[in-house]
Amino acid sequence: MQRNPKELAQQLHIEVGPLVESDIEKFDPILRQHIKDRKTGEILQGEIASIKGYMRGEKDEYGRVRKYVVAKSSDGRVIGCMAYSTPDSDMVNHFNDINISQSAELLNAFVDSELFRGGGVGRQLFEGICNSAKQEGNQYLIIHSGPRYKLSWPFYDKMCDENRGFIIEKYGKDGDAYTWLKRL
Repeated sequence: MQRNPKELAQQLHIEVGPLVESDIEKFDPILRQHIKDRKTGEILQGEIASIKGYMRGEKDEYGRVRKYVVAKSSDGRVIGCMAYSTPDSDMVNHFNDINISQSAELLNAFVDSELFRGGGVGRQLFEGICNSAKQEGNQYLIIHSGPRYKLSWPFYDKMCDENRGFIIEKYGKDGDAYTWLKRL
C-alpha cells in the first residue's frame, strides 16, 4: 500500500536549510530516481556525478556556482533539494524584458519520489530558494524545465506568477523547455 505523501511528510518533520558536504552522497537514491534518459529510461550516471560536483561547489558548463537548499527529516534523511544561480545565456535571451542582473535561475529541483506530488516538500524548498535569492537582492526567480520533468510543470504553474512559453529545443530535438517567472 502506497503511503500518502502529505501524511508521510508530516511524520518526518521536514526542515529546509543549506546543503552540507555530508548530505551529498545521501542524494544518490533521489538522483537515480530522476536523472534518466527521457527516451530510454536509463540512469545517467555522468549527469548524476556532475550534479554532485555542483553540490561540492564545482562550476557548471556556464561557469556558475550553484547554491543549494536541502529538505531533511528530523533524523537527517535527505528528502530533496533545489539550487539556484545566475541565469544561463538561453534564459537571458528568453527573459529579455526583465532586469536579468536581478534574477536568479532555479536549478536541480529534486524530491524523493515517495514524497513527490503532494507532500509539500517541493513547496518548502521553493520558498527556501525564493527567500535566499531575495536576500541576495534578486527581484525574480526564473525557471525552465525540459520534457524529462513534465510531471513537475503543474507545480511551477501553481508556484509562479506566470508561465513564459518555451525555449525551443533547449534539450535538443523534441526537447523544448517550458519557462516560468516568479516575482520575489
